[in-house]
Formats: sequence, C-alpha cells, structure tokens
Amino acid sequence: MKISSGIFAIAYLAFSVQSVGETLDDAWNTAVSSHRRIAAADAMREAAGYELERARATRLPQLGLSTDYTKLDTAPGFDFGNGMTSGPIFDGNDFVSAGAQVTLPLYVGGAISAGIDAAEFGARAADDQLASVVQDIKLGVAEHYVSVLRAESAVEVAESYVLSLTAHTDDTRNRYEFGDVPQNDYLAASVTLADAKQRLLQAENALDNARAAYNRFLGRPLGESVSLDPTLGIDGLVPGNAGLEELILIAQQERDELKAMDLQANALHRQADSVRGRSRPQIALTGGYRFMENEFLTDDEFWMAGVTFRWNLFDGGQVRNQSASLDRKAVALGHDRADLQSMIALQVRRSWNDRIEAENRMAVAKSAVVQATENLRVVRNRYQAGASANAEVLDAEALRVQSLSNRDDAQFTFALAKLRLARAVGGL
Repeated sequence: MKISSGIFAIAYLAFSVQSVGETLDDAWNTAVSSHRRIAAADAMREAAGYELERARATRLPQLGLSTDYTKLDTAPGFDFGNGMTSGPIFDGNDFVSAGAQVTLPLYVGGAISAGIDAAEFGARAADDQLASVVQDIKLGVAEHYVSVLRAESAVEVAESYVLSLTAHTDDTRNRYEFGDVPQNDYLAASVTLADAKQRLLQAENALDNARAAYNRFLGRPLGESVSLDPTLGIDGLVPGNAGLEELILIAQQERDELKAMDLQANALHRQADSVRGRSRPQIALTGGYRFMENEFLTDDEFWMAGVTFRWNLFDGGQVRNQSASLDRKAVALGHDRADLQSMIALQVRRSWNDRIEAENRMAVAKSAVVQATENLRVVRNRYQAGASANAEVLDAEALRVQSLSNRDDAQFTFALAKLRLARAVGGL
C-alpha cells in the first residue's frame, strides 16, 4: 500500500501546485479594453459630451446665410392714386436676393441655462453608467475565471479518483487471481472505476465549456488555450474591518448606478425647466446684411440691426404637458432608485452571508480532507489484512473524493462571495 499512498501524494500535489498563467488583473485589463458593452457605454458617454457642447452652443451667436430667386407673373410698379402709376420696379419679372443674419439670444426665460444644466447632469450620469458597466464586466470576468479554476479542480479530483481506483482494481484483480479475495471484490471495484471514468469525462467536458465561455467573454476564439493563475489576489477590495450595516451604507453612497439615477432625475427636472422657459418672452439681438437685385433702387445692399421680441401666449397646453411629463419621469426615476437601493442592500447582505458561510465551511472541509485521506489509508490496510470488506474501501474512497469536492466548493464559493460583495459595495 506504499504505492497507493504515493499516488495520493502525487495527486494531491498536482491539485495544490498549479502553473502560473493569466492573472485576474490581466483578464480585467483585457475585458475593459475590448468588451463590447464597455465600448457601447463609452460611446454613450461621448454622445452625452457632444450633447453638452450642443447645449452650451445655444448661448453663442447664430449666423445664417440665405439666398432667394423669385419669379413674378407681372413686374409690379407703384400706384400713386388718381390714375398715376410708376413703371416696373424690377427689371423684368424676376429677381435675386441674398443675405446673412446674426442672432444673439438676450433673454429666453432661463431655457438655455436649464438646458445646459440638464446636459451637464446627463454627461455626468453617462460617466457613472460607464463606471457601473465596467464593474459589471469585471465581475463577469471574475465569475468566468473562477468557473474555469473550479472546473480544473474538478478534473484533478476526478483524475485522482480514477488513479486511486485503478490501483485498487488492479490490486483486487491480482488478489482474486491468487484466490485471496472473491470475484465480487474485483467486479465491484471495476464497476466503481468505470463510474469514476465517466465522471472524469463529464468533468473534462465541463472544463472545456468553462474555458470556451471564458474566452467568449474576453472576445477571444472559443478554442484558444487557457492557463490561469489560481492566486486571485482579491483581498482588500472591501474594507476589512467594516461590518454589514457599514458596508450597506458604503454601497448606498458609492454605487455608480445610484449616482447616475440621481443625476438623470436632476437632468429631467432641468429639461422641464428649459421647456417652461420657452413659454416665456423671448428676446434676441439681430443683425444682418441683405442684397437685392434691382437696378431701379438707389442701393441694392442693406445692413440691418434690431431687437426681436416673441411670446407665444397660447400653444394648446403643449409646454405645460411636456414639462409635466418630464417632471413625472423624474419622479418615476426616484421610485426606481429607491427600489434599486433596497436591492443593493440585499445584494450586500447575501454576499456577506455567503462569504461567512463559505469561510466556515472551508475550515471544516480542509479538516475533512485530512480525515478522509487517513480513513482511506486505514481501511485499505485493514482490507489488505483481511479485516475489512472491499465495500468499505470503495466507500472510503468516495468519502475522500467528496471531501476534496467539498473543500474546493467552499474555497471557490468563498472567492466568489468576496468578489460579489466587492461589486455590491462598488469596490471592483
């Protein structure tokens, strides 16, 4: 049984010592620079920036050019009364005119400043939305990363199961051939080995699927080789001494989604103010140049300056209803924000509880691995001495594999809980 003990040691070392490959930080950097959702959010942020520049430009003078060609059925003249008329005031019955006009708004009821404020709130909200998407993508990368590590560990455990059962099956066959044990021992070991090989095939398939999903999330070919560093390095993402209630408070203060919704609500209110401003008197300074083709006029070029006043006294309620609609959308957003705030508190609580549960399970599971390994050694020795049944050996081997699986599940659940808690708090 020294050979079997050596096999267990080799299998355990193969499980515990893994080559260093792509780190989680490397994966995060790749995703942040290439993921389509981040690119889309960044494009929306740029669009909000252009909208802000457009809103600011409404304060500037507006310059327009125009030209007209007019053809009349009859060239007009002047009628001085008493049958006295002049000749045509145009040479022919068509003419060309052209001009340029500059308009500078002087007073628009606060519409421009409110529009600029709304655009500024929108631009800041787009920044926060981009930051939120980045954190979502980083969590997605981490979950796929951990899934690959979990699947790799499952394959290693399954391989150790097959390796150990192969040695035991060979041993029972040899002993059966020498007449030391009944045929049933060899048959039971062979069936258990076949089942272990099927589990290994399933674990290898799950690993390939996990690697393909990881590659897809990073925008790589599905079949590209994957080698990951099992050292996650995720400690410090959440304040170490903070309690649950403190973390919930931090999340409600730091989550980018909540900040974005506050800014979006402010933007809607200011948009409503801008709409209301358009219903007030509008005053603008105008100036321009006009050319009119007419050989009978003493001058065909004119410079103009003036002040325009416009006040739309009745629009059928368009302004009132539009501004009210925008205000109500802001109120609706406030309700959505309150619901999200509650959901964030639940996310923090769940992740906190999952982390504590997994951490407690880890201590128990690690101890169980040691005990299960020793139990298998004792049962094997007793079986060699004829003091225990073959079924006890197979049960002990199953317990060992189950303890390894429980240990791995606790370790990876603990890592995921820490990552999800960091995301819930806004610390990724």
